[in-house]
Amino acid sequence: MIREATKDDYLSIERHAKRFWEETYFEDDYLDGSALMYMDVALSQGLLFVAEVDGNIVGFAAGCMSPLMGNSRVMAGTEMAWWVDPEFRDTRCGLGLLKALETSSKKQGCKYWSMVAMESSMPKPLQKLYKKMGYTNNEYTFTKRVN
Repeated sequence: MIREATKDDYLSIERHAKRFWEETYFEDDYLDGSALMYMDVALSQGLLFVAEVDGNIVGFAAGCMSPLMGNSRVMAGTEMAWWVDPEFRDTRCGLGLLKALETSSKKQGCKYWSMVAMESSMPKPLQKLYKKMGYTNNEYTFTKRVN
């Protein structure tokens, strides 16, 4: 079941955020509590969802929205984090979370929604899924350590 998250879900979401963090590019250890600010932003904008199976949270999705830089009358949103436990990735949990983000952002007036595919976490299957769902690749992100 996909549902809107509540503050009562924060501890479970943070456990998943730690697992998500382990698959990122960053070499820094996860600092407990770091994801809370993102959860607050996503929750306040109606863009924080969990996937629940048998009463256990097995994944989450968080997003945020803001006006476009080039036209402040147009709202756009982006995924901040999207994670499903590996053992539940063959279910429809991930797709349900993605659709929840899209649906909620649309209801709140977003014209555009962006999703990310990390090089370290299934980029080819995600690229295929995004294209199938109507997404186009319009930007690349590059990261460099500067200190």
